[in-house]
Amino acid sequence: MKVFCVFMQKGGVGKTTFTNALAYELSHYGKVLLVDADQQGNLSYLYDHEYNFVDKDKCFLAVLKEESDLKDAIVQCRPETDDFKGLYLLGTQKNDNNLRSYMETGFRDDPHSIMKLIEDAKLMGFAYVFFDLPPSFGYYEKIILSNATDIIPIIEPEDFAIESLTNFNAQIKKLKVQYSGKFSPCKYLIVNKGNPQKAVHRYWIDTLKKSSYEVFEFHDSRAVPGSISYHVPMQEYQPSNPFCKSISMLAKKVK
Repeated sequence: MKVFCVFMQKGGVGKTTFTNALAYELSHYGKVLLVDADQQGNLSYLYDHEYNFVDKDKCFLAVLKEESDLKDAIVQCRPETDDFKGLYLLGTQKNDNNLRSYMETGFRDDPHSIMKLIEDAKLMGFAYVFFDLPPSFGYYEKIILSNATDIIPIIEPEDFAIESLTNFNAQIKKLKVQYSGKFSPCKYLIVNKGNPQKAVHRYWIDTLKKSSYEVFEFHDSRAVPGSISYHVPMQEYQPSNPFCKSISMLAKKVK
């Protein structure tokens, strides 16, 4: 089983969108569990905009605190078929202050709850688990990242974003040592919201393509917020969009 985090310690770069899109694509290859580990609950919102099936007694926080079993808390987002192995969500309530509080206090007393969640998912037959994380790099995020098998950084092609990537690389090196990280070296990089018309974007994309990362470039598209508005993955909202082709290519690399 592979455990993925699409991550960057900067908000608004598209972590949730790409977590969802890549998870959806990988569900063609194996059963996928999406874990909404961000107190904002944005990943849950993509599938349940009225938060009808995210029960406070059966959600991500309840599983962490061992108040609910994983099998009772997950919700099936897409059915299992011959071509689609199934997509499931462990959700979080919108702007869950209880989860935020637990991240900062209670989680420190039992960081092994993440390892138990991952082990339970493996026993349930999941091939892939995705954690959608807050845009920060505290103890809570470090524990989850250190238990991932694959971390995929995501940035926008601008000056400050490149600085964030440099900081990310330094933090990941420390994480591997300090927390005995299980993840493989970061091979792939998502560059989001690129605009070929902007010279600065072209410069940074060209520069990044010369780095050790294999770069997957995604141009800014109005279809992405459209898919969020309709609460469906991009592959269902506009399957002919170049976004979907690039996500498919990335999925084949990481599967």
